[in-house]
Amino acid sequence: MANYTTTYSERWENLTLANNFLFCKIMESEPDLCKELLELLLHIKIDHLEKPVAERTMQESISSKAVRFDVYTKDDNRIFDVEMQTVNKTNLPKRARYYQSIIDVSNLNSGIDYDELKDTYIIFICLNDLFGKGHPVYTFKNICNEDRSVNLNDGTFKVFFNASACDKMSSAEERAFFNFLTGNSADTNFTRRLSEKMLLARKNLEWRNQFMTFREQFKEELEEAEKEGVERGLEQGIAKGEELNALKNAENLLKMKLLTPEQISQAVELPLEKILELKGQVLN
Repeated sequence: MANYTTTYSERWENLTLANNFLFCKIMESEPDLCKELLELLLHIKIDHLEKPVAERTMQESISSKAVRFDVYTKDDNRIFDVEMQTVNKTNLPKRARYYQSIIDVSNLNSGIDYDELKDTYIIFICLNDLFGKGHPVYTFKNICNEDRSVNLNDGTFKVFFNASACDKMSSAEERAFFNFLTGNSADTNFTRRLSEKMLLARKNLEWRNQFMTFREQFKEELEEAEKEGVERGLEQGIAKGEELNALKNAENLLKMKLLTPEQISQAVELPLEKILELKGQVLN
């Protein structure tokens, strides 16, 4: 478990742009940098961007789950939500789905035609590869399964970036941004400007105090979240060990040739498809 005895002052001085608090503060206070980042990530042009709002909270109703967007902004025709994600959580696709729905409900008043819905981009900047395929970016939009040339054109986009594969990104500017994000030096005009803002941010006493207050306020929650992650990892490890043991037992039973695959499947509590696959490996 992490050692929270490290002083918050030390944490503050060593923050990178990947820190959620610092990222949100800089994007909110520097709309031009936020605009440039969106143009860089999405390969689009933005004429005018509304002032970004950090940690904006939306809720459909009192009984529904509220969401807090890291950086929320819009132009005339599009809405953007940028999430800084330093922990590789498997629930991000469902989160993106829910975020999308909340944005739609919040931006379409009663009596307004559906055509008035703006295009919406839900963007997760991840330090790791959420989908495990090695791509630097995963972009999702609704396409017909039966005919991939048919696009639903509903104006929804969900984009997940993988900083660990930044060397595969299409432009030098993108590669430089993600290298800087993870703590490397700034070597482009954009990243140098970000670096300057980070230096100024560390001297901002109000932000520093807010960061310390936030860390102290949620210390127990952070510790509990980390503990939960460790316990989940142990549970997954135990489950994997049980599966390997069942496979070994199935392999021994197959070699004995005394039971049918169906009987072995029931005996070791593994799917029949897995037993048949194993049979092909063991007996061939």
